[in-house]
Amino acid sequence: MPELFTLPELDAWAQAAVPVATGTLALELVTSLIRSEVGADRYDALLDLSPLKPVALGVARRMIRNADGRRSVDLKLDDFSETVTYASETLAGPFLTPDDVDRLWRALGVRRSGAFTIRTGCTV
Repeated sequence: MPELFTLPELDAWAQAAVPVATGTLALELVTSLIRSEVGADRYDALLDLSPLKPVALGVARRMIRNADGRRSVDLKLDDFSETVTYASETLAGPFLTPDDVDRLWRALGVRRSGAFTIRTGCTV
């Protein structure tokens, strides 16, 4: 079974050296998420996952870049202080934005109408 992305590709996309364990976990979680979105039968029938790669790498990068859920960081110079604000709505795992979902389906050659569509479970 082909993989959505390799760990060196994730390093390049995230512009950081991602630890192997973190990258492997991100790959597994993103694969499960995308497989769930497009359906197991459709996903398993795909011989080439490269059209899904940009979406998969984007989701993985979001997981890695803001793993602890920071909304903002305020640094002051005089009498140095640092204030970190965490997002209370941060999801515990990877998530697909509505744009990610549209890009996935377009990559699969399925044009979906957004008219009268209600997506639940996404706070972005």
